[in-house]
Amino acid sequence: MDDHAAIQNVKARYCAFADSSCEDRQAARAALLPLFTPDVTADYGMEPIAGAEAVADFLSVAISGGSEWMIHNLHSPLIEIDGDRATGQWTVNVRMKRPGSAEPGFVFGRYRDSFRRVDGTWMIDAICFRRCD
Repeated sequence: MDDHAAIQNVKARYCAFADSSCEDRQAARAALLPLFTPDVTADYGMEPIAGAEAVADFLSVAISGGSEWMIHNLHSPLIEIDGDRATGQWTVNVRMKRPGSAEPGFVFGRYRDSFRRVDGTWMIDAICFRRCD
Protein backbone atom coordinates (compact mmCIF):
# COMPACT_ATOMS: atom_id res chain seq x y z
CA MET A 1 0.00 0.00 0.00
CA ASP A 2 1.39 3.43 -0.81
CA ASP A 3 1.93 5.99 1.93
CA HIS A 4 -1.05 8.18 0.97
CA ALA A 5 -3.44 5.22 1.19
CA ALA A 6 -1.88 4.05 4.46
CA ILE A 7 -2.37 7.49 6.04
CA GLN A 8 -5.97 7.67 4.78
CA ASN A 9 -6.61 4.24 6.30
CA VAL A 10 -5.22 5.31 9.68
CA LYS A 11 -7.59 8.29 9.72
CA ALA A 12 -10.52 6.14 8.54
CA ARG A 13 -9.87 3.66 11.37
CA TYR A 14 -9.71 6.59 13.83
CA CYS A 15 -13.22 7.65 12.74
CA ALA A 16 -14.65 4.12 12.63
CA PHE A 17 -13.32 3.22 16.09
CA ALA A 18 -14.51 6.52 17.59
CA ASP A 19 -17.97 5.82 16.12
CA SER A 20 -17.97 2.27 17.50
CA SER A 21 -17.49 3.54 21.06
CA CYS A 22 -21.23 4.25 21.18
CA GLU A 23 -21.70 0.46 21.27
CA ASP A 24 -18.58 -0.72 23.14
CA ARG A 25 -16.36 1.90 24.75
CA GLN A 26 -13.67 -0.52 25.96
CA ALA A 27 -13.28 -2.23 22.57
CA ALA A 28 -13.18 1.15 20.81
CA ARG A 29 -10.55 2.48 23.23
CA ALA A 30 -8.40 -0.64 22.71
CA ALA A 31 -8.70 -0.29 18.92
CA LEU A 32 -7.84 3.44 19.00
CA LEU A 33 -4.63 3.14 21.06
CA PRO A 34 -2.41 1.56 18.36
CA LEU A 35 -3.29 4.38 15.95
CA PHE A 36 -1.42 6.96 18.06
CA THR A 37 2.20 7.64 18.82
CA PRO A 38 2.71 7.50 22.60
CA ASP A 39 3.34 11.27 22.65
CA VAL A 40 0.34 12.22 20.47
CA THR A 41 -1.24 15.60 21.15
CA ALA A 42 -4.83 16.58 20.40
CA ASP A 43 -6.58 19.92 20.16
CA TYR A 44 -10.34 19.69 19.72
CA GLY A 45 -10.87 23.36 20.51
CA MET A 46 -11.01 22.78 24.26
CA GLU A 47 -8.29 21.89 26.76
CA PRO A 48 -5.29 20.32 24.91
CA ILE A 49 -4.87 16.57 25.40
CA ALA A 50 -1.50 14.79 25.57
CA GLY A 51 -0.70 11.09 25.29
CA ALA A 52 -2.28 8.12 23.56
CA GLU A 53 -4.20 6.95 26.65
CA ALA A 54 -5.74 10.38 27.23
CA VAL A 55 -6.74 10.84 23.57
CA ALA A 56 -8.29 7.35 23.40
CA ASP A 57 -10.19 8.05 26.63
CA PHE A 58 -11.47 11.37 25.30
CA LEU A 59 -12.70 9.85 22.03
CA SER A 60 -14.29 6.78 23.57
CA VAL A 61 -15.99 8.54 26.49
CA ALA A 62 -16.37 12.29 25.99
CA ILE A 63 -17.06 12.36 22.26
CA SER A 64 -18.93 9.20 21.34
CA GLY A 65 -19.92 8.13 24.84
CA GLY A 66 -22.74 10.66 24.94
CA SER A 67 -24.35 9.41 21.73
CA GLU A 68 -26.65 6.54 20.81
CA TRP A 69 -24.85 6.41 17.46
CA MET A 70 -22.32 8.48 15.57
CA ILE A 71 -21.01 8.44 11.98
CA HIS A 72 -17.96 10.37 10.79
CA ASN A 73 -17.63 11.06 7.05
CA LEU A 74 -14.24 12.30 5.83
CA HIS A 75 -13.83 14.19 2.58
CA SER A 76 -11.19 15.89 0.43
CA PRO A 77 -7.96 14.48 1.89
CA LEU A 78 -4.90 16.66 1.39
CA ILE A 79 -1.83 14.66 2.40
CA GLU A 80 1.77 15.85 2.20
CA ILE A 81 4.60 13.44 2.97
CA ASP A 82 8.17 14.32 3.90
CA GLY A 83 10.16 11.17 4.67
CA ASP A 84 8.77 9.58 7.83
CA ARG A 85 6.53 12.54 8.64
CA ALA A 86 3.31 13.68 7.02
CA THR A 87 0.45 16.10 7.39
CA GLY A 88 -3.16 15.49 6.47
CA GLN A 89 -6.24 17.69 6.22
CA TRP A 90 -9.80 16.47 5.90
CA THR A 91 -13.23 18.00 5.82
CA VAL A 92 -15.44 16.04 8.21
CA ASN A 93 -19.20 15.75 8.59
CA VAL A 94 -20.46 13.97 11.69
CA ARG A 95 -24.03 12.85 12.28
CA MET A 96 -25.01 11.66 15.73
CA LYS A 97 -28.06 10.81 17.81
CA ARG A 98 -27.96 12.07 21.38
CA PRO A 99 -30.10 10.31 24.01
CA GLY A 100 -33.46 12.00 24.38
CA SER A 101 -33.08 14.02 21.19
CA ALA A 102 -35.78 13.67 18.55
CA GLU A 103 -33.48 14.64 15.67
CA PRO A 104 -29.92 13.66 14.79
CA GLY A 105 -27.25 16.28 15.39
CA PHE A 106 -24.70 17.48 12.87
CA VAL A 107 -21.11 18.70 13.20
CA PHE A 108 -19.13 20.06 10.27
CA GLY A 109 -15.44 20.85 10.54
CA ARG A 110 -11.87 20.30 9.47
CA TYR A 111 -9.10 18.06 10.76
CA ARG A 112 -5.46 19.13 10.43
CA ASP A 113 -3.31 16.25 11.62
CA SER A 114 0.28 15.12 11.57
CA PHE A 115 1.55 11.58 11.20
CA ARG A 116 4.82 9.81 11.91
CA ARG A 117 6.04 6.51 10.48
CA VAL A 118 7.22 4.31 13.34
CA ASP A 119 8.82 0.94 12.49
CA GLY A 120 7.20 1.09 9.05
CA THR A 121 3.69 1.95 10.32
CA TRP A 122 2.01 5.34 9.96
CA MET A 123 0.61 6.63 13.26
CA ILE A 124 -1.22 9.79 14.28
CA ASP A 125 1.21 12.20 15.93
CA ALA A 126 -1.05 15.24 16.41
CA ILE A 127 -4.73 16.03 15.91
CA CYS A 128 -6.32 19.43 15.47
CA PHE A 129 -10.08 19.67 14.90
CA ARG A 130 -12.02 22.85 14.32
CA ARG A 131 -15.78 23.12 13.91
CA CYS A 132 -17.22 25.25 11.15
CA ASP A 133 -20.40 26.82 12.47
